[in-house]
Amino acid sequence: MSVNTDMIISVNEADMVRVSTNRGEASKVAAQTIYGSLSSSSDVSYANGSAGSMSRTESRMCGWFPESGKMSPVRRTFCLFVTFDLILTFILWVIYTQLIGDSSVWEAFTKQLAGFTIKTSLFDTVMLAAMRFTFLILGYALLRLDHWWVIALTTFLTCGYLLAKCFLFNFKDNNSNPLSYVVLIISFVLAWAETWFLDFKVIPVEKKHRDRVNQNRQYVSERSRLLGDSEQGVMSGDENEHYSHFVTPEGSDDEGEHRNGYQTPRRGHSRQEQDFVRQAREAMDTTLGMMKLEEGWKFQAGDNLETGIVHSQFFKQYNRKIFRLQAQVNMDPKRIWEELAYGTNNSPQWNPTLVECRTLETIDDNTEISYNIAAEAAGGLVTSRDFVNVRCWGVRDGVYLSCACGTTYPDMPPQKKYVRGENGPGGIILQALPEDPNKSILTWFLNSSLKGWIPQSAVEQGLSGFLLDYLKYLSQRLDEIRAEEVS
Repeated sequence: MSVNTDMIISVNEADMVRVSTNRGEASKVAAQTIYGSLSSSSDVSYANGSAGSMSRTESRMCGWFPESGKMSPVRRTFCLFVTFDLILTFILWVIYTQLIGDSSVWEAFTKQLAGFTIKTSLFDTVMLAAMRFTFLILGYALLRLDHWWVIALTTFLTCGYLLAKCFLFNFKDNNSNPLSYVVLIISFVLAWAETWFLDFKVIPVEKKHRDRVNQNRQYVSERSRLLGDSEQGVMSGDENEHYSHFVTPEGSDDEGEHRNGYQTPRRGHSRQEQDFVRQAREAMDTTLGMMKLEEGWKFQAGDNLETGIVHSQFFKQYNRKIFRLQAQVNMDPKRIWEELAYGTNNSPQWNPTLVECRTLETIDDNTEISYNIAAEAAGGLVTSRDFVNVRCWGVRDGVYLSCACGTTYPDMPPQKKYVRGENGPGGIILQALPEDPNKSILTWFLNSSLKGWIPQSAVEQGLSGFLLDYLKYLSQRLDEIRAEEVS
């Protein structure tokens, strides 16, 4: 739950020009060597295969690229469900027809087909299923539409017809066969199940994946502009956006690697690592943005700042509530930040809600990939969840931050014994109390989905208590630190 990002050099324009005078030609040659030789192959492989850690793993789940012509697995599942709808409806109708046959099976079929009326026959439910199958397969399998209007049309026609049939169908003349009720209800339920699956699964998953791919391609395009800028010897303002304004506190072990309070960005990162750093930067920016958001928060729990106050707000982009914990802590923000930033792997020792925390990969001095396992809750009703996050920490605008967001890491795929949860951008912000710099205001933005079968609404009801419990455990840990420092 902590983030940093790239760590930037803040150098004035005069310094940049002076450096470029000495190194302009060398930079040009290096850029042409690296980007010129790889421009045709590297960018393509990054966009289609590499694309950070996301594409290889996530593309197997929802890997639909518009130019590839392939259908995503989630869309194939939808088409299979539409086919299942037609077959199930037909089988139910065949069974119903045989049960109501007075003399022979073929006579019953003839009566249902040749003597069709809306009052006595259920063959129209099969025709409705065939209509849905034709329109949906044509729209979402052949034409690859990504809009809901086709499914809306088929569901509207199905529901309208079934509503009319419920009033006109003569159940008594059909011997009050219970299967007649089942056929009508199943036809109605399947139509709405298809609508739900397309609108809440197929379209959002594919859109999210396309957005991720476009972001990665845009990132490559921005990096390629370095060639043109190297000829001028001055880095443009857009390039500076690739480095975030995070600093390491004075007196830290890494202070020697900084110039004027800013860390020199490391070179030689792979594209996968660059993607992780970009995710971390975005999580940090998002967390700071939520910090500035004052309106819209609704009270959830808590009595005062000393014991913690929890608010929440629904964010459409995540389709869930984000929770905000605010508390006053009796320790200076830098010391708390050091415990949260550098002592995460030891946090299960004082935080019983965690089973395991460990670092999978260190990207740089302030960014890493971490793996966490949350303990069971509600007496085992909620099983353990595991999370893979890109985590970073730093100081920005005078406040201490420790943030994170969920990511895909090829070396840590979903585990069979745990449900893989998902963390959106969030984290902890620490700032000194204006009237007492030895005390802190702690703000934690929790943006999490536990996945699994538990509805998100049910999860949200328990998150306020979880945040207050965490504050209690953290306070106990800080008391231990003070006792150790005194002794």
